[in-house]
Amino acid sequence: MTAPRFIPSRLDAIEDPEDYQPGGYHSISIGDTFDHGRFRVLHKLGFGGSSTVWLARDQRKEGDQSRIVSLKAMRADVPSFNVPSENPELAISQKLRASLPPSESVDFQTVDHHFFVQGPNGSHLFLIFPLAGPSILAMCDSPGRTAGSRRLRGDLARKVAKQTAMMVYHMHYTGVVHGDLTTSNILFRLSPDVIKWSDAEVYAHLSDPETEDVRTRDGQPPGPHAPAMLVAPIQNSKMSDATFLQESIVVGDFGQSYIVASPSSSYEPGTVLNYQSPETRFEGRVGLEADIWALGCAIFEIRAGFALFESFLGSDVDILRQTVETLGRLSDPWWAAFEQRALWFEEDGQPKSEQDQERAGVLLKAYRSSIRAKLLEIAERDGPPSEDEGPMIEKTGVRLHEEEVGLLEDLLEKMLKYNPEERIRIQDVIRHPWFT
Repeated sequence: MTAPRFIPSRLDAIEDPEDYQPGGYHSISIGDTFDHGRFRVLHKLGFGGSSTVWLARDQRKEGDQSRIVSLKAMRADVPSFNVPSENPELAISQKLRASLPPSESVDFQTVDHHFFVQGPNGSHLFLIFPLAGPSILAMCDSPGRTAGSRRLRGDLARKVAKQTAMMVYHMHYTGVVHGDLTTSNILFRLSPDVIKWSDAEVYAHLSDPETEDVRTRDGQPPGPHAPAMLVAPIQNSKMSDATFLQESIVVGDFGQSYIVASPSSSYEPGTVLNYQSPETRFEGRVGLEADIWALGCAIFEIRAGFALFESFLGSDVDILRQTVETLGRLSDPWWAAFEQRALWFEEDGQPKSEQDQERAGVLLKAYRSSIRAKLLEIAERDGPPSEDEGPMIEKTGVRLHEEEVGLLEDLLEKMLKYNPEERIRIQDVIRHPWFT
């Protein structure tokens, strides 16, 4: 293993500078231009395992206006992602646009334009997307809070959940599996005025980029593979101002998506642990039914403001514990594959006594729960009141009515059946009375 070359950054939510090496990220700075000067980098939106994502201006004017867009720069060492015909973002974008009428395809954050950039670290595919606002996950984050969660206004949560379910319906109708549907991939639409902001307005509303010099451990210059400076992403709270947003969403991130009729033989599920269906977790199987499971988890989180199965320990074993607490004993043979089950549960799936769990030395005990119990907890998990929540956020302490609890419990129980063939189909999800 190569010794680390760079001093870790002090900036928040920043990529590892060690990933700026041959095969890694492309070095990008504020003000850089790409595709023969068409796209100019204004700010940073974030990063992932395979890319960095930037706020850029498309300097090709439509009428007398230019627009701001999202620019995604792929790493050089992800071969399938860097072959346009094999890149899922491009392939699924093209499939959705070809299969759906324009009025429905615009509900997805699809690729507008792509090109390659050759740099010191290799050849990088760049993808241009329409700019969208913060994700559901980011909106329900609690900036400045020390405890508790926050959630969308009740009628807005149902509206957003229905829109998300309709988009999954359209994907399944066209023969596409999303493969990674979470609240981080469900994004609010921006007001049309935001897309037309001038550079001055971008920085007035979102603040100037916060940067930090890249420092090497031996004091030498970073060299050609790394940027001179790292850039912190725009803070979630800056993008979450309700005056910038529409009360409607788009679904994005098709990096794990595939066409049902032609799945890749090398496909590996990349769904985050607390959204993984049991057949994905234990057998590596994905498909339309796994999307239904993930959509159920997303609908709960959209309404509750917190995850159905929380990943605060980052452990698949802990998520399995929560799953059995809530939904009961896993189906065979998955129950036997849950090797640590005896720490918490009897063989019938019921939690052991507190004393037995203490003797087993578990850190977090298992208690019997249910979807209904978690729905009734929602107001109890709210953070303290805040004056600057805005009109899209539910007031603290507002409970779900009994009728809604019953309807949402019914929907989620049908979506979260352990056996995939028993799960409700998407065409029945979108007709469920909870949405109205």
